[in-house]
Amino acid sequence: MRVVPIKPALLVIDAQNGWLGLSEGLKKSVDEHINNINNAILVFRRAGAPIIFTYHSYANSGIVAGTKEFELFPTVEVKKTDGVIVKTHQNAFNKTTLESMIRDKGCDTVIIVGLSALHCVLATYFGAYDCDFAPYLVRGAVAAPDEESIQMAEKICDTLSLRAIAQILNQDPQVMRMR
Repeated sequence: MRVVPIKPALLVIDAQNGWLGLSEGLKKSVDEHINNINNAILVFRRAGAPIIFTYHSYANSGIVAGTKEFELFPTVEVKKTDGVIVKTHQNAFNKTTLESMIRDKGCDTVIIVGLSALHCVLATYFGAYDCDFAPYLVRGAVAAPDEESIQMAEKICDTLSLRAIAQILNQDPQVMRMR
């Protein structure tokens, strides 16, 4: 059996300020999982692997471009080399250029972090299959209004630990303490 290395891109889904005000449970969950989200970003940055941030424009909740609500959490840093997608649907592939952006970067796999587990994260996970990408969630790097939603998403989706991702990206998994 021939092993073919994967070429992953990291998708950081909707890590925006506006969602925190809509649910106390989601705010608490982000506080609990933000370190893992940022560690996933750090692993990809160190490897020089593609990172793509999605921003969900949702006018009904005041999450629109140009507002503080639309901006990413203060602890999440976007660099000029990162991809950015603005979306209006839960599935980040729906009516966006995300698929072509990932293909242009030579990737065949998407590794997903962000929020919310049973909404945009899950919709994007399954949307990746429709585009013939292999999707994975990063264990412990997805937030939701309640822990049961995260457990459900991690149960039905393929997941990877931060340590496994570091190894996939040819990094020493011992460099960071990861779960």
